[in-house]
Amino acid sequence: MFDEKFRVCYADTSAGVALHQRIRYQVFCRDKGFEDPDAFPRAEEADAFDDQSVHFVVQDKRTGRWVAATRLVLPKRNRLLPVDALSAFDRRRVPEPTAQIGEVSRFCVMNSLPSATELATNLADWPARTSLELGNVVSSERLEVILGMLRATSIFALKRRMEWFVVFINHAFARILRGLGIVMRQVGPVVEHRGLRTAYLINARESILSVSQKSTNMREFFRRSRLAYVRISLVADNPHVECVSEFATGHALFEESIFRESSFRDLNAGPRVAAAG
Repeated sequence: MFDEKFRVCYADTSAGVALHQRIRYQVFCRDKGFEDPDAFPRAEEADAFDDQSVHFVVQDKRTGRWVAATRLVLPKRNRLLPVDALSAFDRRRVPEPTAQIGEVSRFCVMNSLPSATELATNLADWPARTSLELGNVVSSERLEVILGMLRATSIFALKRRMEWFVVFINHAFARILRGLGIVMRQVGPVVEHRGLRTAYLINARESILSVSQKSTNMREFFRRSRLAYVRISLVADNPHVECVSEFATGHALFEESIFRESSFRDLNAGPRVAAAG
């Protein structure tokens, strides 16, 4: 399972954010061609939403290499989410109009190893004993890594009283999320943006319960909330650290009040669909 092979790190340092942006550069500039690599001379893909985001990176514990990344763009007064800026999010479809809504974006998993040149780094303040090498995820482990990042972003949001987030994804990725048990509501039209994409709204608490009903293994995966992520500043000091520092010893996700409630509020407004087009 994921926790034996990988860990998600919350990038709570500038060096950690730069590492996150290096992974984005490799995937979005080099592999997919979505962004112009010449626009990022430091080989760190960045945009205007990074300053209102929390960033996550995934490390393969077997090799020490960094293999995936995502971010959670936080709701800020008088600031748009990326999906708003693209006019792809119809907020009239949100079941709870006053809810705080973030956006999970820049979701990327490394499929191929970068070249030696692309491994060059500007992270001079990173401890020398900590690996900065980028790696890749084999196809048989991609779903595990996707689940690991979804667990991290969902639990990070829930611990901060934010239940809802939006994703702006293509048909193929929507189908993967539906297969995992993620419950999504379409909240926008199909839009042309690097291919056809659609905005979907996800309730983190509802989807954790839905995925957990898939199997005992999935329930245990989400029960291990203390392993959801670890601050990268702690990893820099101790590469073997595992647990989320803000959780008490013995913490179990499903013991929290938000999971003990006998019923949800009315979450059924709007269509529940999980595929665009």
